[in-house]
Amino acid sequence: MHTKHRLCLAVTLALGGIGLSDAQAANQPDAATTAADATTLDGIQVRPQYDAQMRAIDFKRDASAIQDGVSSDSYGQFPDQNAAEAIQRVPGVSVTRDQGEGRYVVVRGLDPALNTVSVDGISIGTPESDTRSAPLDVIPAESTERLTVVKAPTPDMPGDSIGGAIQVESASAFDRKGRDLRAKLEADHQDLSGETSPKGSFNYSDIFNDTFGIALGVNYQNRDYQSDNIEVEYDEHDDVADELFPVEVQQRKYTINRERTGANLNLDWRPDADNSYFLRTLYSRFTDEETRLRAIIPLGEGDVTQTGAHSYLVEGIDPGDFGRRVRYRTKDEDALAISAGGENRRDGIVVDYRLGYTKTHEWVNDEIESRFDYDGSDDLSATVDTRRGIPRFEILDPAGDGWLRNDNYEFDRFVVSPKQVVDEEKSAEVNLDFIGDRISWKAGLKGRWRDRDVNVDERELRQGPGFSLGEWSAAAPDYRHGDIGDGVDTGAMNDYIGGHLDEYGERPKDVAANTEVSLIEDYSSTEDIMAAYLMATADFGALRVIAGARMENTQFHATGNQVDLEDEETIASISRREVSSNYTSVLPGLHLRYDAGNDWVYRGAYTETIARPSFGDISPRVKINRDDEEIETGNPELDPYQSQNLDFSLEHYINESGIFSLAVFGKRIGGYIVNTLSQDNPDFPGYEVLRPVNGGDADVYGLELNWQQQLDFLPSGWDGLLVGFSGTWLDTSFDASIDGRDQDDFKLPRASDQIYSASIGYEKNRLSARLAAVYRSEYLDTIGDDARYDIYVAPNTQFDFYMSYEFSKNWSLFLQGSNLLDEPLELYQGESANTLQNELYGRSYALGIKIKL
Repeated sequence: MHTKHRLCLAVTLALGGIGLSDAQAANQPDAATTAADATTLDGIQVRPQYDAQMRAIDFKRDASAIQDGVSSDSYGQFPDQNAAEAIQRVPGVSVTRDQGEGRYVVVRGLDPALNTVSVDGISIGTPESDTRSAPLDVIPAESTERLTVVKAPTPDMPGDSIGGAIQVESASAFDRKGRDLRAKLEADHQDLSGETSPKGSFNYSDIFNDTFGIALGVNYQNRDYQSDNIEVEYDEHDDVADELFPVEVQQRKYTINRERTGANLNLDWRPDADNSYFLRTLYSRFTDEETRLRAIIPLGEGDVTQTGAHSYLVEGIDPGDFGRRVRYRTKDEDALAISAGGENRRDGIVVDYRLGYTKTHEWVNDEIESRFDYDGSDDLSATVDTRRGIPRFEILDPAGDGWLRNDNYEFDRFVVSPKQVVDEEKSAEVNLDFIGDRISWKAGLKGRWRDRDVNVDERELRQGPGFSLGEWSAAAPDYRHGDIGDGVDTGAMNDYIGGHLDEYGERPKDVAANTEVSLIEDYSSTEDIMAAYLMATADFGALRVIAGARMENTQFHATGNQVDLEDEETIASISRREVSSNYTSVLPGLHLRYDAGNDWVYRGAYTETIARPSFGDISPRVKINRDDEEIETGNPELDPYQSQNLDFSLEHYINESGIFSLAVFGKRIGGYIVNTLSQDNPDFPGYEVLRPVNGGDADVYGLELNWQQQLDFLPSGWDGLLVGFSGTWLDTSFDASIDGRDQDDFKLPRASDQIYSASIGYEKNRLSARLAAVYRSEYLDTIGDDARYDIYVAPNTQFDFYMSYEFSKNWSLFLQGSNLLDEPLELYQGESANTLQNELYGRSYALGIKIKL
């Protein structure tokens, strides 16, 4: 009897929860028939993929805005490490990755900085020092209940969403209808490092007296893994004609420990049908402990002779130009989001209100890089082959393999680089909804008050006892880009630094430069946004019209430091530099939704949206990389992006859990901000300078296709198949307005022309399995002085696998694999033959157990 009751409940939710018409419901099998069929399968009906897909489609169908989403049950069927990876399953969405893990969300191929991210209705900041993009790898997937991407916002939503508005929701007890207890334990293995790491989560919710609900969850992950990276710098060389030469190669080996902890506690009180109140809290902490071994091979520091097509001999390289760098740092990031509010209904009027507070931190208090130079006595030579993407080279060292041995590298300096970033926002909003028979009016006010403080320091300590890197030696690590030489014992390094760092100090001639670098990247800023909107919703039979406008006033103020050097060793002056801006954006919107019957829905929207410049771009700050002779500088004269958007879509709903949709969209983005790379900036001679500027207009035209369906019309045994495909195709153009490149045609920076997502799943009896792939085509990342210096990110495909078997209604085992194609992160300069960066992460596998009571 218990099993039958459970199955009947599942069928009732499946039929009643998606709003079927009377005619559709009449054609569905009744609950008793379905339960009887299910009990022939040992009394167990496994359908997490089916149910999750049904909920997502139901959510999309009922929405007024153009949007897509996934629920926690859905991304529980994939090997997703965090919220960013979970949301990439939404049509038209992909992610950018850091050390192989999804970090920033890309909507319709556009720059993540053009999105806005909210947690339980309140905007969340970023712990990064210079960007506006909110990294979603900080939030564990298990801390969320639903992830939604709004692609065309209605006027009652924030207007800073040219790409999309990403909404993260944590669970309410009323989402789960009664007592619910879930636990998950898994062991994750990375084949590159050979390490196996634990991960676990626990979620509980219950409803008391049908009025008070509590939902809480905790989760934890501790992951050890490695990555192999090679980076190449290409430039002109006096001895090489007609092509750029790889003047420097850097081999990098990363050993990483990432620890994630998340917790959420949500309370709901619904005393009656007309009143409800809530408290939402979400906290997550992300710790990234990293050791990086970097070997520097200076191929451009000698005399180059061409020996064949794309092959060269380099002679006379000074051994002191070879370097080995060891960096250790622990990056601590956390995010706290708290919101409280309620909703009250009185005589056709609904008022809802919310107070919010978010705070994000990033601490990097222990970053230190130890630098060593090769102490060889004779010049070295090298052969170089540039016929393939990554240059192949062989070092000819009179000392044999001495350039690979730590014992031959003598101490040069310590570079100490602590950083602290605090991003804090308070918000308040109220909305009034006047519900009429045909026309409803909605108006609201929202205030957001944001404060950021960025403190980035750097000191070079060259004066102190000398020693060789050999004192920290370990066995040579596995490295898939060749021979990187001896490894480094992180424990021995940290022991030495902890016991001896106070013996090292600045050389007198370094004091001024250290002071300059430690001050000019610091800034503090405030951003106050006041928004108001008015919106009308009118229903004319099957047609719904939403029209209105939103007004947002932005006041921005930032303070930085201006440091002027009299000469290399003397500071002439230090002064505060303040910048301010104040602008008002009026953002009209019109949405049409037509229910054509027979499960067809048509939508259209005209919206205007904005995106504010990234904090590091608009603030008075300068970031100097002395080792690589690179500078990033802010530009306080930047204007916000402004976009006019058109969206049209048709949606056909197939039975309970299937959908076919087709959407076309266009965007005209004015003042598009692009990073320009200059080799000859008179203010910073000898440095490559990266500076953001407002370009001209950017045009984006796109087509988006989505198909999700269970193939239940197939013969028995095959009717458990579920298939899904989504594709986004973009045609973009961009007027960069860069001197010297007026005749060049540019694709929109950081916009991929194609994004594909495909999956095939199977659910039958006790088995659930899924294969999934996400593809993102190449995109332009940075515009250089000429086309040879443009930087591109190469195409990437992520292929994953998940399978679970339910032994009873209370527990199941699962196996999953991620990055099964072992895809690298690859960048190239100018053309694909010039690999700028290639980073390998290896495959990962996990085995785990799920418990549900």
